[in-house]
Amino acid sequence: MPLKDIRPALRSHLLADAGIAAIVGARVHSVRLPSGVPAGPSIVYNLITESTDRHMTGPSGLVISRFQIDAWATSADAANNLGLLIKERLDGFRGTVESVVIQGIFSEDARNDYDSAANAHRAQRDYFVTYGAT
Repeated sequence: MPLKDIRPALRSHLLADAGIAAIVGARVHSVRLPSGVPAGPSIVYNLITESTDRHMTGPSGLVISRFQIDAWATSADAANNLGLLIKERLDGFRGTVESVVIQGIFSEDARNDYDSAANAHRAQRDYFVTYGAT
């Protein structure tokens, strides 16, 4: 079974939440905030690690990825609140999104900081995403 790119499915799943979409619009970016983007609320997701599962006969078809998902906003409270909405949407989710079978998404750890270059606050959280085989 060919592996699928999980990133478009994660983006789609986040934007399918009315509360998140109302806050960020379509500002969900891969890897980093684009330069010149106004400091409005945004989400940035970044693949940190990825490993494939296997058994004695070869690959199982499962992929376990660690994603860092950052909630950006102009205030610490707004970034934290967006981060909590993201956690509510993702943590414990399992299902099929854009033909990607997600076995489970689980929140791992969280951090907060301020980026002076972006003049914005960020609430960061890592998630383990297991997807692939049914």
